[in-house]
Amino acid sequence: MLQELASLTALAQFHFVRQGEPLGLGHAVGTARAHVGDAPFVVLLPDDLMHPSSTLLTDMIGAYDRTGKSVVALKRFDPPDISLYGVADVEGPTDGPLVVLRGMVEKPAPADAPSDLAIMGRYLFTPDIFDCIDKIQRGRGGEIQLTDAMALLAAGPGMRGWIFDRGRYDIGAKADFLRASVEFALDRGDVGPDFGRWLGRLVRERGL
Repeated sequence: MLQELASLTALAQFHFVRQGEPLGLGHAVGTARAHVGDAPFVVLLPDDLMHPSSTLLTDMIGAYDRTGKSVVALKRFDPPDISLYGVADVEGPTDGPLVVLRGMVEKPAPADAPSDLAIMGRYLFTPDIFDCIDKIQRGRGGEIQLTDAMALLAAGPGMRGWIFDRGRYDIGAKADFLRASVEFALDRGDVGPDFGRWLGRLVRERGL
């Protein structure tokens, strides 16, 4: 276990930036400007956990390689749940995974949502996003909203969305946290077999 932990330090160089005060996700992303420089970069929100089998990030990088535009992950939600998220306003049909973004709305009422496509916690940005963050004013909750900066980005240099439908766990929600814990445990070679047998017995005993 110690070797596994130590191996993490060889995966990348880690830099930490302290946000200082909770001024919103847009502000948090903006603090990374000195480290990112002029290169495209990815923002991964840790409460959106992706299963290792997911190709979402690879697909988003491929979309950037083809278009040269920033890309955000999108997932469909029913009207009762859509107001929990930033929602994409897209151009044209949405029958394929890659769509053009016209803008976005932060946590709209279901009747006001421009689509059923919610913005998830995976973003691939060009450095243009930093200028957009610098231009916006504080929004909802007195915070610098990343979605406001993304709306500027979509209206200017342009932005794309990549629609996916599986592999995500919202571990800020209790049920998804438990699902992720079970599925990730079952996937592990060291604990999965024993845990799976125990889980199977429990399900049978409870008649689930």
